[in-house]
Amino acid sequence: MITAFALLLDRCGLSQREAADFLGVRPDTVKSWASGRNPVKDGILAELRALYRLIEKGADQALDVIARHPGGVVIELGIASDDHEAQSLGWPCVGAHAAMLGQIAARCGRSVHVVPRGSTVATAAAIASHQAD
Repeated sequence: MITAFALLLDRCGLSQREAADFLGVRPDTVKSWASGRNPVKDGILAELRALYRLIEKGADQALDVIARHPGGVVIELGIASDDHEAQSLGWPCVGAHAAMLGQIAARCGRSVHVVPRGSTVATAAAIASHQAD
């Protein structure tokens, strides 16, 4: 049997370690919730649901931007290299950031390349622009 908690972890892209950090609990607590050994408090599920809504909103906003660009252009998505970088972007961890990027890739209907942040064409253009100043 799969639990609602485990499903939400998966949809949010969280590993058990990331979930423990995000929820402020011990990893063995997350493991017991995911397996169904212990009941999950409603507040915990609410936090995961809120994170999933944030992931959906981020993907929706990115898809709006992508829709304004001409077709045929390969979309480059920069993924955070670590949790600290993900947090600087407003995500609790790399897993949640990757979940949002995954929604973009699944829904945009265009060719997508996922690359480390800082190595995208847009980043290279911005760096070149600053160096020219």
